[in-house]
Amino acid sequence: MSEPNDHIVIIFAPNNFNTLGVVRSLGEVGIRSCCVLICERRSLVCFSKYVERSYLAESLKDGLSYILRTFGEETKKPFIIATSDETVSFLDLHYDELKDKFFFFNAGEQGRITRMMEKSYLPKLAESCGLRVPKTEEVKKGDLPKSLKYPVITKSPTSTIYNWKSNVHICYNEDELLKAFKLINQDRVVIQEYIEKIDEIDYEGFVINDGQDLYMPLDNRYYRTEKDGYGHYAYIERNFFPELFEPIKRLFERTKFNGIFELEFLIDKEGHAYFLEINFRGSAWLYAFNRCGVNLPYMFVRSTLQGRVDSSCEDIKKLPFSFMYTITDFKLNVLKRKVTLWRWLCEFLRADCYFYYSRHDIKPFLDKIWNYLKF
Repeated sequence: MSEPNDHIVIIFAPNNFNTLGVVRSLGEVGIRSCCVLICERRSLVCFSKYVERSYLAESLKDGLSYILRTFGEETKKPFIIATSDETVSFLDLHYDELKDKFFFFNAGEQGRITRMMEKSYLPKLAESCGLRVPKTEEVKKGDLPKSLKYPVITKSPTSTIYNWKSNVHICYNEDELLKAFKLINQDRVVIQEYIEKIDEIDYEGFVINDGQDLYMPLDNRYYRTEKDGYGHYAYIERNFFPELFEPIKRLFERTKFNGIFELEFLIDKEGHAYFLEINFRGSAWLYAFNRCGVNLPYMFVRSTLQGRVDSSCEDIKKLPFSFMYTITDFKLNVLKRKVTLWRWLCEFLRADCYFYYSRHDIKPFLDKIWNYLKF
């Protein structure tokens, strides 16, 4: 059996914090990544000391072509870790071409992950596994829902659509929904009952052996959230809803997924957890989980090579473990006067982990600040 360091690890991804978190997580255990980044200029991830080499791809097609011609004939299969819906889907759509040459996130057949990314697919599957799911309809843009009551929330039919977040609108009546249709840039729209949330709960983990073996020891919740989005100041804990584990396990068995995931739920005023979606890749919070003591990219590589979940490197330091997306949280709360500057500074100083900043890998943070001030 080979060791993780015997295999090249390729990060196929946009140049963002998700990617930087994976690079740092692997780098901190001695694995320097080869990054194939979908971007136009060198920035952020390129400056991490944990990057072995980087290639700036003009497109997904260009990036995959580079991977195949550069790493396609290795004696020991390299790993490709994707950090965005677009790159996961692109690899999934080339499954037959890649399966014998690389380890990568997959569901055992070409196109299966991409089908599961459709917003109307997974809620039905989750409900059949025993999870609570918001009522959902997919309609042609302009058509009103047939069975839903207001308020509702609109979403893109799949998260691979560019700028899908701009299609999220909360509508309290028919007139607001008709106005929202004019702002939506797709022909099909997913409409879901809007459930007022008091919190969200996210699970980070991985599955191997076609979804049969699940590793998901921790979840995270939020000190504060946005009504139409997630929060940016959160904490990691252990199994707040233990009764969800078995339905989630059944859900992944049916997906046949192999890879790192993020699983999202919202919590309503009565304390019920509603399934929202699976992201078939790690989220922006993945690096915070690593700093807490659960290095998912490294553990996924180890477990894939061994054919079983290997959690021997788990080293949970403290719970709860807090983390902050500093700049965005400041903008949304201090500048909008939702939180006082004094309170925010106290929260900042108490946080256990920050996005971008790492004293062990400082150049990406400096690049981020430079570009923020420059533009």
